[in-house]
Amino acid sequence: MQRAREIGQGRGLPGPGRSGDKARASMAARLRALRDPALSFSDQLLSSACNFLTTILLARALGLEAFGLYTMVWLALFFAMSLQLGLIVSPMMSIGTKEDGAEAEAYYTVVFLHQAGFVVVATIAIFAVLMLAAGTASSLAEAALPGAMAAASYLTQDFLRRYLFARSRPAGILLIDTINQTLKLGALIILWQAGMISVANALWVVAGAAAISTLCGLRMSGPLLWRRETLTSVTGRQWRSARWLVLTGSVQWALGYSGLLVTAGLFGPKVLGALRAAQSLLAVLNVVREALENIVPPLAGKALAEGGMPGLHRILGHTMLFAGLTGAVAVAGLGLFGPWLLHQLYGGEILEFDWVLFWYSFALPMALMSLVLGCAFRALERTRPVFMATLVGGCFNLLAVYPAALTFGVAGLIAVTLLSELAALTVLVVLAIRIPGLLASRPAGPTGSRVVPVPSP
Repeated sequence: MQRAREIGQGRGLPGPGRSGDKARASMAARLRALRDPALSFSDQLLSSACNFLTTILLARALGLEAFGLYTMVWLALFFAMSLQLGLIVSPMMSIGTKEDGAEAEAYYTVVFLHQAGFVVVATIAIFAVLMLAAGTASSLAEAALPGAMAAASYLTQDFLRRYLFARSRPAGILLIDTINQTLKLGALIILWQAGMISVANALWVVAGAAAISTLCGLRMSGPLLWRRETLTSVTGRQWRSARWLVLTGSVQWALGYSGLLVTAGLFGPKVLGALRAAQSLLAVLNVVREALENIVPPLAGKALAEGGMPGLHRILGHTMLFAGLTGAVAVAGLGLFGPWLLHQLYGGEILEFDWVLFWYSFALPMALMSLVLGCAFRALERTRPVFMATLVGGCFNLLAVYPAALTFGVAGLIAVTLLSELAALTVLVVLAIRIPGLLASRPAGPTGSRVVPVPSP
């Protein structure tokens, strides 16, 4: 019997030992498949919760007017973030997952160089813009240098965490985000208790916490490989994907923050601070949006590479269903409990703005659906449709936001935001329908082969 078992295993027939090894390997693979999304979701939950607590702390400690000035500084940082996402991060999340071994190491080395150059330019630009915008406002001028340093650290830390997502290292991301958020919240609480809290000091805290977190994360970045000959090819490939995404990011920034800019100009920093505080409850739900942004592009790229359009169609269907259900639950929850939570967190100073929360929440399901469709286009390396959809929504927003705010006040701002999101989603759906097999499955070819579509220029 023993001899027969040995002969059978020698001929490649499954034996008891080999079957057990395969079962253990299969179980380990399933656990890894569950672990990584769970760690990613935990990280997004931690980041969103801590950012929410930071907003509450600063709004209470600074007061709504000073918190409005703090928000103005962050508007410049968010614009730099949108450019970074379009130029560097979004192409990396979709392209990097398709590379393996030495090719991947050489690819990410070039991306690191791109990121370093971008951070230098963005830091200088933000400092110049804040100084120019300050004019005679000494309080904003005092925030220019710490604001620029906070931008440099924040942009670098955010790039690093997304790089670790692309390299499938969610445990490292959770670690560096825990360091960042713990240091930031702890230092702000100490400053508040000591009576030393200010806009400038808060920005220095953000800069320091992000810098320490980045230094810790660099130790987990993994091997990189410099190949001079890959510089041109990788840069060209990044740009072909990024040229539409960077325009998309710029328009998305205008779409998301033009209302706040108009608010600052028409109603002053106090109303701006109140609206930003009200939006902070919605920002908690960014845990879902950020999780989709980090998880879906690598999954979509891998599904397309391994299963062709049918594989991408399956991933798209599952994530679209998840996005729609999550958005509907969020709208219902904020409609029932949002105003009460706002009162409890921010007190009586914000009572007159509690109604905006429910209406703002309707933008969330539309934004989630648009994000998932955008990830599918990015996996195909066809980013022009994403730009076109965002351009339509952004143009409508830019044309309508000022007259709507002037005529209807804050209610006009919310109406324009919702209609802009709806316009962008509609364009994405129409363009996705035109790609065979993307939104509707199609039968395999006669040979059953799977063909990955060639990206359009």
